[in-house]
Amino acid sequence: MQCSLPPHANALSFVSIDDFEVHYAKEHSNRCSDCGKNFPTARFLLLHIDENHNPLREALQAKGEKTYSCFLEDCDKKCSTPQKRRLHLIDKHMFPKIYNFKVVATGIDKSNSMLQEGRRRRVSTTNDAQHSRAARPRRTSNNKVTVAEESILDQKEESSGESEVEKARSKSCVLLNDRKSKAEPHLDGVDELERAMSALKFVPPSVLNKQRKKSNNAAAAR
Repeated sequence: MQCSLPPHANALSFVSIDDFEVHYAKEHSNRCSDCGKNFPTARFLLLHIDENHNPLREALQAKGEKTYSCFLEDCDKKCSTPQKRRLHLIDKHMFPKIYNFKVVATGIDKSNSMLQEGRRRRVSTTNDAQHSRAARPRRTSNNKVTVAEESILDQKEESSGESEVEKARSKSCVLLNDRKSKAEPHLDGVDELERAMSALKFVPPSVLNKQRKKSNNAAAAR
């Protein structure tokens, strides 16, 4: 028993009629006569012909009609796009997400399954978690830092991070003490404070004016 039907380039031989019938049902029963593509069932062949070789299809779509029928024969649902049909099949008929929903257009000549080949769902395992932990850099025995020590270091860093205002105040105190130590002996305390405050450029003028008024009031009171 031989088969010379297209798309076979050379005739195929079979040892029994049963083998030939199985081959015919799989390769030739649902093959499109226009494009030569093979389909798993007659339902898919009819959908393929309607969606790819129907000359009236564009006119129906122009009118806004839904033209993508469900894969199941007992379901009358029609969708406006292949994407919506895919969602319908997944939600209503529990089709797997990796199902080859493009089979209506591509056929099954180069496929061994109705699932999309080459796609594998990535599942995280315990070994992956252990591998990620092992990949993390570890501290050496000579450079161990506990959680408590890290918190102390963080507090030190925060306390050492003085603001610009605090630095300026510290600087003013240093300048003031230095100015007092080098002050001329004949200057009294009020004049010395006034000169020291005027030497601090970061002090606002309003503050200096207040200090001068206090100094003048103190001198007048004497």
